[in-house]
Parts: sequence; C-alpha cells; structure tokens
Amino acid sequence: MQQNPFLLGLGIGLLAPLSAHVLTRFTALAALFGSKQLGLYVIAALINLLVVRYFYRKGFEKAAHGVILITFVLAMLLVFATKLSVT
Repeated sequence: MQQNPFLLGLGIGLLAPLSAHVLTRFTALAALFGSKQLGLYVIAALINLLVVRYFYRKGFEKAAHGVILITFVLAMLLVFATKLSVT
C-alpha cells in the first residue's frame, strides 16, 4: 500500500521557499541578483513546479496538492509582505 499524505506535500513544498529565504537573508548570494532579489523566490517556485509534476506522474495527487497549496500561500505572503505591485 502506497502512502499519499497531504502533509508530506506541504513539508516538501516548504523546503525550496524556506531555502530561498535563508539564502536571501543570511548569505551574500542575494547580491548576485542585484536589485532583483526576488529571483531566488522565483527559482524556488520553479523547483516546486517540477516537484508537482513529479508527484502527478507518480500518482501522488494529494502530495502534489500540498505542494501547490504551500506554493500559492507563500507566493501571496511574499506579495503582501514586499508590497509588490502588479502593474
């Protein structure tokens, strides 16, 4: 019997954005992006997109939904925290 936990997807989906936040805050790696410091967060979202694709191909729909949910929530949090404008 294969496990397909939603919470595992939330945890895995949190890894890339959390790593991007740590790299942005506590290392000089963010200086490589210059004024585009959101670049690491975009890379983290792309990594989560690849993880979602992998989960769907392997049949782990609930885990994929967890990754999608945490990616969406963190993206909204980033937009509101940095006061990004859509225009």
